[in-house]
Order: sequence, then C-alpha cells, then structure tokens
Amino acid sequence: MAYRARVFRAIRLMHPIRNMTTANRHRTVLYKSSSRLLAFILQLALLALPPVTAADTSPQEGTASKREFTPVLDGRWIGNGISYGAYRDGESPDKGSLTSLDNIREDLRLITQRWQLIRLYDAGQQSLNILQVIRDERLPVRVMLGAWISSKQTPAEDKAELDRLIELANRFPEIVVAVNVGNEINVDWSEHRIDDIDRVVEYIRHVRANIRQPVTVSDDYNFWNKEHAGKIAKEVDFIGLHAYAFWNNQTLDQAMEWTDAIFRDIQERYPDHLVVYGETGWPTSRVYDTSYEGKLIGKAGEAEQKAFFDEYTAWVDSNRVISFYFEAFDEQWKGGFDGENPLAKAEKHWGVYRSDRTPKKVLQ
Repeated sequence: MAYRARVFRAIRLMHPIRNMTTANRHRTVLYKSSSRLLAFILQLALLALPPVTAADTSPQEGTASKREFTPVLDGRWIGNGISYGAYRDGESPDKGSLTSLDNIREDLRLITQRWQLIRLYDAGQQSLNILQVIRDERLPVRVMLGAWISSKQTPAEDKAELDRLIELANRFPEIVVAVNVGNEINVDWSEHRIDDIDRVVEYIRHVRANIRQPVTVSDDYNFWNKEHAGKIAKEVDFIGLHAYAFWNNQTLDQAMEWTDAIFRDIQERYPDHLVVYGETGWPTSRVYDTSYEGKLIGKAGEAEQKAFFDEYTAWVDSNRVISFYFEAFDEQWKGGFDGENPLAKAEKHWGVYRSDRTPKKVLQ
C-alpha cells in the first residue's frame, strides 16, 4: 500500500493546479480531464497486481543446516583425540567420587604431551572441575562434552543432566567444541538403552536449541547400520561412531582392516554427515573363561595395543578422521568384579596409561 500511495502522490505533483488566468482555463479543462483518466487507468493497473507478502523464512523440518565440527587450535588440526575418565583406583561414578583437582592437573599434563582434544562422558561436577582446570591453567585442550542419560534414570533426571550439559557448553564456549547426547543409548545390547527413540530425538532438539556447538549421539556401529537410526541422524550434526575389532571377535591382524571397513560402511550410509570415531581401541588384558569375553579370539597385551594404536593413529592422520581413541587411563571401576579373575577383565585395561599413571608400552 505504501508503494501505491507514492505513485498517486507523484501523479498529483506532476500536474499541480495553480491559479490560472481566464485565457488558460479552456486548455486546462481538457488537460485536467486527461490527467484524471490517466490516474484512473494507473489505479486499475495497480489494483490488478498481486499483493506483496513477506518471504517465508521459517525453518522447515529436516532442512536445518548442520554445524561444522572442525577441531583446530591456533590454526592447527587437533582431530586425533582421546577419551578421558578421571577416576582413580577406589573411585567410581557409582560412589559419587570426585577425584582431586591436583589429580586432574596431573592427568591433563600427561594428556597434553600428545593430545589436545579430549572426550568427557557426563556433565556432572567432575566434568565441571576438568573444564575449570583447563581454563584456569590455560591448557591447550578442547573438549567434546557428554551428557550421561540412561533408561536407569527417570526422564526428570535425564533432563537435569541435559540442562547441566547446556549450562557447561555455554559457560565454557572457548573449550567445549562439540557435545554428545548420550553414550550407547540406542544399540540393542546396551544395558542402559532407551527404547523410546522419540524421547532421544526430543533430548537432542532440546540441547541443540540452547547451544551453538555441533551436537551428536555416540553409539555402536550396530545401531548406525540399522534403518531406524536414520531418525537420529536427521537430528545430529555429525555421526559419533563406536567400533571395536576386539569385541567383534577380530584378530589383531584383521583389526585395522575391519575398523576401516566399518567406518567406510557408515560413511556410505550417511553421505551428508561427517563421521567421527567416538571410540575404538585395543585392550592390554582380558579373561579366558566361559564368558563372552573369554571366548573371543583376539589376544590382549601391551605389544598388541601398541601395534593397533600405531596403525590406527597413522590411518587417522592420513585420512583426517576426527577420533577419540579409547582411552587415556585404565579405570579399575569398570567391568565389575565377578568371575574367576575380575581384575584382568578387558573393560578395565583400555588405557594407554595404567591406572597409576605410568605409561604403557604404546607410549614408551
């Protein structure tokens, strides 16, 4: 309407009716009649035009642009990362343990000798302490921060954890470069699997709407290779992939070929997504009994870990695959204390450092 008003105002200004002499009035009558006819024709033309409306810029479902996950520090790619659990011997999340700030400082000094990208698995006080030490000590470390959600928790407990994740991601934006909503919560063998995939979608959307970092869900390849995983993939910025050759009954000689093949398979299934190796590794101990672990064919040991680590690290660097090797330190609280030789269980021995913080052969 404003445009049409300006047109009519211009017509009036082009043909002003001034005080005229009697001699000019006869010419003016004809002139005025012609002007009125012209204005009437223009008005009809303008009314015939379609109405002007604002462009529809509202986001459409499934078309939101992905946030880029490119971990760099001082212009240098740091995508070859590692997973970090801070619990020392005798400590565990089940006990509500908090390791000391001095222990965290020691751990991070060891880690930063080789890695500048780490993965944390929850948004509790321990993770807050780690982030605060990184900031206070001005350590060259960036973090993929997780939220621990589980079918063993109530939705209210999950929501509280997600809100802590959001708070920390916004509180430490210079350190937290990506976030992970849940760890192995979708794959069918998980003990804390959430059966309601719509609930997981809701969690992802809640987090993503309240932070600026890219968001993922990290899970086993035996989830990501299922058709229903596409519902989660539509919501995340990149795929967080877990795949362990050891747990999938591969020998060391087969391990890297298998690890690469799994990555390529998931990459082909999600060509529009960045695929990140959220977990993989090789243990330095295992049990030989009647359990699932006891029947696996892969040999565990420090020499075997070093062989896999060296080959895997070279593959990561040459292909620029963002990765979180599992893991920095052995954690004795994992895997339980049942069975014939519980302290030998593989779950306790994935670290490149022992739980007393001495380096294994892989770092020597």
